[in-house]
Amino acid sequence: MKSDRSALRSLTIKLVGRTTIDDVAERAGVSKSTVSAVMNDSRPVSDGTRSKVMAAVNDLNYRPRSTARTRAHDGRSIGIVIKERDNPFFAEIADGASRRAREAGYTVYTASSEGDFATETEIIDDFQRRDTDGLIIYPVMNEETDLTNLIELRRARMPFVLMEHILGVKANTVDVSLLAASKSAVSYLIDSGHRRIVHFAGPSYSTHSDDRISGMRHAFSESELAFSDHMVVPAGARMEDGYRAALEYLENVDPTSRATAATCFNDLVAIGVARALREKGLDVPGDVSLIGCDGIDLLDYMPTPLTTLRSPNREMGACAADILIHQIEADAQPDIQQVSFEPELVVRASTRPMQSKNVA
Repeated sequence: MKSDRSALRSLTIKLVGRTTIDDVAERAGVSKSTVSAVMNDSRPVSDGTRSKVMAAVNDLNYRPRSTARTRAHDGRSIGIVIKERDNPFFAEIADGASRRAREAGYTVYTASSEGDFATETEIIDDFQRRDTDGLIIYPVMNEETDLTNLIELRRARMPFVLMEHILGVKANTVDVSLLAASKSAVSYLIDSGHRRIVHFAGPSYSTHSDDRISGMRHAFSESELAFSDHMVVPAGARMEDGYRAALEYLENVDPTSRATAATCFNDLVAIGVARALREKGLDVPGDVSLIGCDGIDLLDYMPTPLTTLRSPNREMGACAADILIHQIEADAQPDIQQVSFEPELVVRASTRPMQSKNVA
């Protein structure tokens, strides 16, 4: 259990008499980066703050490790935790954050949890042991997760920015607003004459997936069409999830009632759906119009360019880096920032209007 491991680590520190920079920050009531700035004289710190830090250093008998970390400039670094190394969406976010952080003189470490909460915990623990100055986290959200990682980071006064809003958690967040965007995508299909529309949904625990489904409901509620739950096909977040879900859907649906259009949780799912459609002899967009979500660079190389809800992935990463760096370098705790980006519907060759809006 995470709590047991944390307790054991705290006990070990007490037994061997080693005080960490986290202990000094907690005693002084400042961030870890402020302690580092005082100890290394790397940036200006107010006299009052410096006095508090030095008092804590003396009280706790803190001695910085003599083996200095091999970092650039003044030794600052950030860690980026993504969910899937092979998913271009996360790679583009990490790229945007890394570029911005390096421009500001930070060394950047990136690791992937691969959607596993235990792995995410190990990565965060490792970054803390490295004395990383702050973290950008795309959190794992599933039935096995809890808030212990975030609680531990706050206890350690480690600055962090989340790349997905967690209900009830007040934290620095950079996210994408998908409800309205999903509504616009489905409304576009309805206005194009489509009457049978399905959505290949993401993981059941994903708030982003919930937002996409809610957007679909809203679009139907503003039309003369009725929404029903059978329009939502459980899929996942990977290409193989879209492929599997689409094959299952096509094998079980009556061809006369098959959807003429589909929206997908993300672009990878849409690519998997497109493969299943081809294998079943169906054309995109001749038989089925298809819309993805995220706007990953890979779409530029598809035989049939995919209509998608494009989010500014690299800009989102850069924004997260800006917020994190401000947290790290501020003497006082800055106000929490929650930024939401709006995706745009980019219409390409994978969608087409029906010949008549009266198609049943």
